[in-house]
Amino acid sequence: YREALEACQRAARRMKNLTESLLELARLDAGQEPMKQERFDLLRIANECIDMVRPLAAERGIQIHCEVAAIECLGDAGRIGQVVTNLLTNAIHFNRDQGEVRLSARSEAGAVVLTVADTGQGIPVQDVPHLSERFYRADKSRSRIQGRNGLGLAICKAIVDAHRGSIEVSSQVGVGSTFTVRLPQARLDTAATT
Repeated sequence: YREALEACQRAARRMKNLTESLLELARLDAGQEPMKQERFDLLRIANECIDMVRPLAAERGIQIHCEVAAIECLGDAGRIGQVVTNLLTNAIHFNRDQGEVRLSARSEAGAVVLTVADTGQGIPVQDVPHLSERFYRADKSRSRIQGRNGLGLAICKAIVDAHRGSIEVSSQVGVGSTFTVRLPQARLDTAATT
């Protein structure tokens, strides 16, 4: 009975997470998720996200390197933190044991370019164009077993799109993947609003 109840509890948690993710996507699609337009320090957000995922990385001996300077972005700090956390979690999840994850950011032509690179299994070239599709899983066998629902990158893309940014991926099987996010950079004459 205990095992049956625990299995039901796990299934209920998965369904709750799936439902919440679907509702979030629906609100983002409908423009009902307001995005704040405020200045925020990307380094602070990056450090908070790294602190959150560090125990997950430590379980597998994965090193996280942060090469983010203090750069002011314009947008919703909480939502951008959600994107960074998701990309870091994926970089850890699909990495090899004792691997590395590198988070970096730079200013480039009025934009902030943030990259999350891993030394993991990589993504087959035919899967790359579909990664931000809902429920798409490049590694179908592992993701089902580990309870992943294939919505994380779709949510990331919706958040980045709402910031008038872009997200791209480059990958090589057996070498690793790099996700690149471009976001508006706060200009000196931009007033912060909440």
